[in-house]
Formats: sequence, C-alpha cells, structure tokens
Amino acid sequence: MADQTVTNFDTIHDQLPTIGQGPETHDKVAVVIPTYNHARFLSAAIESVLAQTRPVDEILVIDDGSSDVPGDVVVLYPGVRIVHQANAGLSAARNRGALETSAQFVLFLDADDRLKPEAIALSLENLLSHPDAAFSYGGYELVYSSADSSIRKQRRATYYPSPTAAFGAFLEMNRVGMHGTVLYRREAIENVGGFNPGMRACEDYDLFLRIAMRYKIVCRPEVLAEYWHHGTNMSHDPAFMLRWTQTVLELRRADADAIGLLENLSRGQRWARAYYTGVWIGQLKSGGVTLQTIKRGAVLAYLAPGAMALAGWSRFAAHVRVHGRRLRRRCLGQWRD
Repeated sequence: MADQTVTNFDTIHDQLPTIGQGPETHDKVAVVIPTYNHARFLSAAIESVLAQTRPVDEILVIDDGSSDVPGDVVVLYPGVRIVHQANAGLSAARNRGALETSAQFVLFLDADDRLKPEAIALSLENLLSHPDAAFSYGGYELVYSSADSSIRKQRRATYYPSPTAAFGAFLEMNRVGMHGTVLYRREAIENVGGFNPGMRACEDYDLFLRIAMRYKIVCRPEVLAEYWHHGTNMSHDPAFMLRWTQTVLELRRADADAIGLLENLSRGQRWARAYYTGVWIGQLKSGGVTLQTIKRGAVLAYLAPGAMALAGWSRFAAHVRVHGRRLRRRCLGQWRD
C-alpha cells in the first residue's frame, strides 16, 4: 500500500478501516522474532516468550538469510515455527512475519532481546480495554552485556508516555524507545502498508508515526522487556541512527504541515540531534578516542553542528571548572607561603 500524505486530519479516521471492531473473542497473540546471524541469542528470546504468564498462541521465527543456522535452535522448541527467506532486511522480515500469522495481535521481538513474564498479559489487557487503539507500548530495561553475555549490568530506561492522540507527541521524539514493548493490532499494520523495506534503520519509528496519524495509541509504565546492548546493535552507531531519524521526520513534513504541527517536527529534529550527540559523547567517555568515534563524530558534526558545538563547549567548560579549581588552590597555597 503506497504511503499517502494526510491532507485532512479531522476526517482521516473515516478514510481507513476502523480497527478493533471485528471479533476478538479469541484474542490470539503471535510473537514474531526476526533473526539475522543472531542464533547465539535466539534461545533466550524464545524462552522469554515461552515464560509468559499469558501464553502466546504462536511463536514465529523469520530467518532473514542467516549463515549461522537458526533452525538448529528452533528445532529444540516444539511448536515454534521458522520461516526462511533470502536476506531482505529487518523491515521485510517483520512484514513476512505479519503475513505468516492470522493472529489479531502481533509483537515483534528482536532475536537479541527478551520479554518480561507479564509483557503479553499487560499489553493485551491495555488493548482490549481500548478497542480503538492501534498499539500499546510500555517501559523497558537496558541490559549492557559482554559479547558472550557473561558480564551484564542493568538499568531501567526512561519511560515516555504519550496521549492517545499521539502524532504530535511522536513527531517530537520516538516515545517508544524499544520495539519489543509494542503489541500491535495486526490490521493497523496492514492498513498503513507495513514496515517500509527501504529503511535501513528507524523503520519502527516510521511505522509508529504512520499509525499515530490515523489511530489512537495507548501505553503503560510497567517494564515489559529487556533491551540488550552488546556492541553489535545497529543503534550503537549514533551517526547512522541520526541520519535515519532525520529521514523519517522529513517523510512526515507534509503531513505535519497540513495539520499545523511543523513546530512539533522541529522539536523532534532538535531532540534527535541532541540525543544522538549525547550518545556519542557517552561512547567517547566510556571507550576513549578511537578511529570509529572520530568518524562518527565527523558525521555528527555535519548532521548536527549546533549540538556538537554545544557538547564540545560543555566538555571544555567542565574541564576548565575542574582544572581551574586546582589552579586556584595551587596559587592560593603559593600566596600563603
């Protein structure tokens, strides 16, 4: 389905099929796990789904042309189905999963992430109590892990709630943060055309915006999933992510303009520049100056010169404060002598 520009926000709900009005008596839920060379993480992801307090009706693994044989993992779990396809990217793998299931509700879990035991129960409860909402999302926990998962530290990530009429709020920032916390009504995904296979990143943010233009969104603050960081995540490259965030926002410029939300979009652009510059600064602090951080910094300086200049000045000012105090103490000591 081609992506169309919204021209009349007040009547957009009349332009597309109403969701949540069909029979949901069975409330079938599917979890789709796309994987590309992440077989070493796959068991933990599957087991986190099997541990749900509200059992899911289907677990579907989409092998996006992996070379590490995820089928050898899936065969250990009776009832889990695997579908193989030539490598086509994350968006195409998710779209394939949505097409392969007939469940009314779908959650997409990356193969290197995990669900909390009550994720499905809480999200489904939220959607059933809001029959006109397209998806529900919630909080998540960040897990920083070594390559072999032997060393890990965890912290709760910030949770950003949104109003049910969420398009303006989502223009200002990606309020979801982790895709694994989102439980969709599958028909909402179909009605807006699914994930954009042309997106190399931020394809979830792009979908959130297209859905939020048309339908209500609900959320809840409980921690629903674990977002594992292990150094090979796509989101580990802030320059790459900023470029695609800017692309997603520009795709919605005409829509935002049509309903008077250009200022929201501008705030979103400023947020993205500041956020990913902050990620880069964090990497610089934790990992030091490397050729990789220099390259990413050069790209960020081009994409977000103001944010990078402000970040650089802040670091310089902090340096001056620390060393200035030392200098004053030294001078004061010499004066007293």
